[in-house]
Amino acid sequence: MKRTVIVLGLLGLAAAAYSWAPGLLDASESGPGIPADGLFAARRGTLVVTLTENGTLMAKESRPVNSELRGSTKILYLIEEGQQVEEGEVVCRLDSTKQEDDLEQREMDMLQAQADLETAQTNLEIQEVDNLAAIEKASNQREKAVKELERYQEGDAPKARRALLVAISEAETNQNRAKRKHTDSQTLLEQEFITSLEAEDDEIAWRRSEVQLESARKDLTLFEKYTLPMTVKEREVAVSDGEREVETATKRATNSIRQREVAVQQHQSRLDKLDKQKQELTEDIAKMELRAPSPGIVIYGDPQQMWRSSEIRVGEEIWGSTTIITIPDLRVMQVKLRVHEADISKVNVGLVAKVSMDTYPGLVLDGTVTKIAGIATGDNRWDRNPEVRKFDVEVTLESEGLELELRPGVSAKAEVFIEQKDDVLHVPIQCVFLEEGRHLAYVVNGGGQPHAVEVTPGISNENWLEISAGLHAGDQVLLYNPKLAGSGDDDEQRAEPGGGGGADSSDDAAGESGSPTPGTGGDGAATVG
Repeated sequence: MKRTVIVLGLLGLAAAAYSWAPGLLDASESGPGIPADGLFAARRGTLVVTLTENGTLMAKESRPVNSELRGSTKILYLIEEGQQVEEGEVVCRLDSTKQEDDLEQREMDMLQAQADLETAQTNLEIQEVDNLAAIEKASNQREKAVKELERYQEGDAPKARRALLVAISEAETNQNRAKRKHTDSQTLLEQEFITSLEAEDDEIAWRRSEVQLESARKDLTLFEKYTLPMTVKEREVAVSDGEREVETATKRATNSIRQREVAVQQHQSRLDKLDKQKQELTEDIAKMELRAPSPGIVIYGDPQQMWRSSEIRVGEEIWGSTTIITIPDLRVMQVKLRVHEADISKVNVGLVAKVSMDTYPGLVLDGTVTKIAGIATGDNRWDRNPEVRKFDVEVTLESEGLELELRPGVSAKAEVFIEQKDDVLHVPIQCVFLEEGRHLAYVVNGGGQPHAVEVTPGISNENWLEISAGLHAGDQVLLYNPKLAGSGDDDEQRAEPGGGGGADSSDDAAGESGSPTPGTGGDGAATVG
């Protein structure tokens, strides 16, 4: 860990005097009418450009602590703000009464849902058995109808037809026999071998046999025309009815099974939903005890919403999304600066810095610029038209191995090293003036009168300006504008450190009146070797 102890007092004053003394001339070296402290001898050396800004010390990373619960609850216990905690330490407890009551109700609901599910599963099993029986019964009826049709077509019908044919054959035989007997009876009657009564009996028998023959033939006709086709049709209809009954039983079984399955799915879904709610409530109850995710100190609420920190107290009702505690990770600290928009172009990620804090006298820490905001904001976030626009700049500190514990929120000052040039010719910034668009310096050589020399300025800080061309080491340069000498405008002829708009300001920046070229803007600081 790099630390630098700043020695204040006489040592600082002596160093400041030494930085100016070599360039000033005594009265014997100055020209006539030129004060001894009005000249500076241009010299070569190291020119360092820095930017000094005030900021706030804070942790680079902060871990929010919230309940992550669903809904709202009350704070039962809260660790004291500002207390140092270790990772895993309990920092807050929330009221879990409602969640515990809900959990008990869910468990009771699950018992009922489980019973309903088992009933639905049993009904499904019963329905499957009933469906098999119904389909089997319908199939048997269909098979019976098919067999009865086959039996009639292949057995009963042919048998009945043969019986009718036999009856016709017998009737024909009887009719022929009765006819012959009747004929014989007539002959015998004529010969008076038989009586007329016996002849009449034979005739009646003959007439009866003819009727019987006609009846037998009629029976065959009726059988073939009506009985056979009607009976076949009845048997075929019975077969069709059996097939439809099988199809209906199958569809009815499918539909009833689907209904039973849906009932099972509904009860299973309800049980799963209740189980999920039970798990969520169990998790919520476990989340009622909040622990520190990392070591650090306790800060109530969200540092970005400090106006809400007053809501964080025991007994207060909070929502799951509310940040109850923020724990800055003090292992890596940073300083947050607010850099003026005129100076932000000089700052780049990776620049080194020196950081000091009044809270820790004598301590100087090394740091690095790690982040520059992409958008400028006003000092007042509620002002929509701020006149001053600044960028947030983060400087990460090298605090590894530091025994001293840094606390966020303290004021800090960061000196960012922008640029350094070695062995450059430089003069105080009040030696160069902007006149008619040209940068001029007034040089006095050999005790003569001052004369204007056009110079090319380079880098600068609030005190010193690099001269890239126009002067040489040892040239005696006026520290004021001789055109304004004796005019009483001493306050205007010497530039204030850090004032103005830079060496390349326009003629409107008082350049026509011979004002000196200003240095960098903002709170810049300089070091010259």
